[in-house]
Amino acid sequence: MNGGRGRRNGARAAILDAIRAAEPLSRVELSAMTGLTEASVSTTVRRLLDEGLVVETGRTPTGGKPRTMLRLDPAARIAVGAHLDDDGTTYVLTGQTGGIISRMTRPTLAGLDADAIVRRLVADIGGLVDGSGIDRARCLGIGLVWAGPRVRPGISPGWGRYGEHLDRRLAEATGWPVLLENDATAAAVGEYWVARVAAARSFAALYMGGGIGAGIVLDGVALRGRHANAGEFGHLCLQIDGPPCWCGSRGCLEALAGPQVVVEAALADPAAADEAALDASARRSTTAEFAAVARAARAGAPACRALLEESARYLAAAAESLVNLVDVDLLVLTGPGFAAASFVYGPAISARLAAADARTWHRSVSVTVSLAAATASATGAAALVLQSAMRG
Repeated sequence: MNGGRGRRNGARAAILDAIRAAEPLSRVELSAMTGLTEASVSTTVRRLLDEGLVVETGRTPTGGKPRTMLRLDPAARIAVGAHLDDDGTTYVLTGQTGGIISRMTRPTLAGLDADAIVRRLVADIGGLVDGSGIDRARCLGIGLVWAGPRVRPGISPGWGRYGEHLDRRLAEATGWPVLLENDATAAAVGEYWVARVAAARSFAALYMGGGIGAGIVLDGVALRGRHANAGEFGHLCLQIDGPPCWCGSRGCLEALAGPQVVVEAALADPAAADEAALDASARRSTTAEFAAVARAARAGAPACRALLEESARYLAAAAESLVNLVDVDLLVLTGPGFAAASFVYGPAISARLAAADARTWHRSVSVTVSLAAATASATGAAALVLQSAMRG
């Protein structure tokens, strides 16, 4: 019995994923794409139609009998994603096709106590769902994301202290299940979902916010590791006797070239500080100050440009190691840091990869910038809830 349910669930997930990536599709095309028999596809599609997850959208003429095309109903199932960050809290309401139904940005929750955080989340999420006009019963749950349970410079200690209980308390207060995820992994899932990356394609999303991380998606599934800490890209060691890192090691990418290192270097250089209008007596978040350096560099400021280029050299070397390790042919740059500074980091990564690719590996790695970098983590958090339901 369990094996039969597992096969049905596998067929369901495969069909929903195929339609999500390349809708509209006919039953014949679904059979070819998923490897399922036409009978299995027909039975599973009938159930999905009955559940309202899939809708028929007319017929496409062929050389023989016209084929009925299938799409996902965007609002049949929805989920909320909430990204807690020191610069603010971003909420999105996402349907099963990956489109953002509605979004909202609110002031940061950093510095509030646990009770206040839960109250604000409940009020904001309730307002987002009710304001969409979609029946609450269609909401499958909440995806909650932040930099993770680790306390790093620039991240409120509150996230680490409340994180392990916040999901339970939010679930009790709203009645919806809550999934926790780190920002980089959620951003990768968001890219997979919104950009409709094919399930068979593996890729890595490099995420830059206050720190640096990576989300890795293999065959449509995010790589998490034993403690859900897979993808700690910022803690690849690039210099064995390098500067101490907040994680306790030495010579990590973040300690050598992370956003905070760039900001501190800019503050220490009068020319760069002036170019970026940074003020050591009126500090903002690392993300905001890094964006100021990036804006100055884009406008032609030489000192700020030099700082970003130095950082990009290290990050490109780490990116090459990641590509070599997991053998992906797509890197997506996402998060607010890359949204601001991809014009430096993207070319640096591509140039670093090109030499060995041409000489030894004979591969072609694409380096792209997410079109939804600002909301990728929140969207991915919501997508994880929807994906969990699809695969269940």
